Amino acid sequence: MTLQFGSSGIRGKYAESIKPETAFELGRILTAVLGPNLALGRDPRQSGHVLRSAFLSSALEAGGCVSDYGVIPTPALAYQARESEDDGGVMITASHNPSEYNGFKIFNAKGESLEDSSVLLDARPKETKPDQSYRTGAVRVAEPEDYVKRLSSISLRKQYRIVLDAGNGATSKLAPEIFSAVAGSATAINSYPDGRFPGRGSEPTRESMAMLSRVVSQSKADIGIAFDGDGDRFYVVDENGVCPLQDRILASYLSFLAQETKGPFLIPVDASMAVEETVAQYGAEVVRGPVGDAKLLREMNSIGGVFAGEPSGAWIHREFHPCPDGILSGLLYLRQLEQHGLTVSKAVESVPEYQMVRKSVSLKKPIQKAEMEPLAEGLKTIIGNNAAVDLRFGLRASSDDSWILARESGTEPVLRVTAESKTLALTNRIVTEALVLINQFFGERI
Repeated sequence: MTLQFGSSGIRGKYAESIKPETAFELGRILTAVLGPNLALGRDPRQSGHVLRSAFLSSALEAGGCVSDYGVIPTPALAYQARESEDDGGVMITASHNPSEYNGFKIFNAKGESLEDSSVLLDARPKETKPDQSYRTGAVRVAEPEDYVKRLSSISLRKQYRIVLDAGNGATSKLAPEIFSAVAGSATAINSYPDGRFPGRGSEPTRESMAMLSRVVSQSKADIGIAFDGDGDRFYVVDENGVCPLQDRILASYLSFLAQETKGPFLIPVDASMAVEETVAQYGAEVVRGPVGDAKLLREMNSIGGVFAGEPSGAWIHREFHPCPDGILSGLLYLRQLEQHGLTVSKAVESVPEYQMVRKSVSLKKPIQKAEMEPLAEGLKTIIGNNAAVDLRFGLRASSDDSWILARESGTEPVLRVTAESKTLALTNRIVTEALVLINQFFGERI
């Protein structure tokens, strides 16, 4: 069996690459690698019950002491693992992926995501003889009391009309509870946990926000906030029920932070160039890093960054904890709006909106980094204007007014192709020509 990490833990389709045997092996290995005291949680996916049982059986057999939080947001589990001084944490989730997927996010004692599977592979026993000794651990039912207390301590000066969309995911219980404590009240939709994600799917997108947008508009709410399946991402709808490009939400938040500190702020390689342009007005530093919160955290630590955020809504706030946190991000964004006396629409008004197009190309076989290099000259020609190429985090060709990125997904067998320019016609032309080029190079794999 292969314990292969993607950009955010171990993930795949249940009963194919993710099986009870995977959970069983992880339970045995993690008690040895991280330590016997582990925090365990899951999102509401139906396969989570089986994976939880398999993990628990091997962890207990290995002498582990497991704090079982049941259905809980990923950031809450990571926070509890750190505050309870556990040796680590394991979240059974496939985050924003569809219901047929599942997987594992693994955290160390600091609440930081593990992004390298080598530590697990190296820990596999060298011999195949069964362990004849008798050991037994313990499991206790736990509640995220420290997490709720910390987030509920965030203060706002007035009450807000807030609509939350939990998407039937792991935030269904805690998000309304915490927002009500901080903001006075909150209306919640899709707020019962259901691992089939019947309300609008596990990933908040502009298309899936139709219900939230309608409720925000009809109820004259101040803001709408949606979460993904495990609660490490959030999505903002403005007071008019409009879904701004979430890169602009990120840019507006960084414009607030840039008035307090000059960074550095980490953003992924696929974020809009509007983010850098907006933050530059305040003399703050923006650094581009890899896609995936665990990898972005590593880069943030290496340069002493104060914040890392992806347009997907996975934001890391160093002063609170090192795990992306949708509930926390929603609260802090609302607090910044209050401090600056702005609505969501006014906050993004000063952020330029460029035209971005994202496409995914299915892959039959993975593409190695070295195989992407021959595409570089072709993409430079497509972008033109003395385009520069960067191969660190995928293949990115960019000029002053446009860019294109081709990179293999860390969570699905697809090639992500993203482009941006100042006009939609130019962006569409860039993407169309790039897809033709990619098909010429990798047609047999698509």
